[in-house]
Amino acid sequence: MGQDDRDVTAGTIGDHAQCGMHQQYDIDEAPYADEDVEFISPIRGTVTITNSGRLLLVRGGFDTAVDLICSRCLTDVRSVIRAEIEEQYSLSEVENSTYHDVTPVIIQDEENEVPVGLVDGTVMNLNVLIRQAAILAMPLSVLCREDCQGLCAACGKNRNFGACKCAPDLTYRPFAILPELFRKDASN
Repeated sequence: MGQDDRDVTAGTIGDHAQCGMHQQYDIDEAPYADEDVEFISPIRGTVTITNSGRLLLVRGGFDTAVDLICSRCLTDVRSVIRAEIEEQYSLSEVENSTYHDVTPVIIQDEENEVPVGLVDGTVMNLNVLIRQAAILAMPLSVLCREDCQGLCAACGKNRNFGACKCAPDLTYRPFAILPELFRKDASN
């Protein structure tokens, strides 16, 4: 599936030219993957874009499921997420000498960061905001199950499927000194 096949566009910025104008867009996209996130269920939600005069406000949310990796055993884990979008972009009006009218444009400078690919001319691509919101909503650490045993540090076997033949490493005991420290502290 190409990039153009899955673009969620929010019309043109000119559609929101009048102050107070707002438009709601439904998000209903098929699952897809990019370099940072793999959506494994449809992406469904709504986004409302409002022109407040000097700002273009983008608010909404969506539900989906993403494919993540268990932090202990490295197996795939399906994680359901609810992501919120709340962004604002400064607007400026540019006179179009060809059509003799004024068009609102999003200001892009050091004070107003606009994500790469969000605006193409006067068209807003909501996929950029969907991707960012999904990444922020994903858990930092996920487990395939609460009692995940992880991988054996010696042989790499997934211990959820049974014990391995490796002997436990008794040489690395970072807390072995604690009883001695407690004895010293109690004698003082």
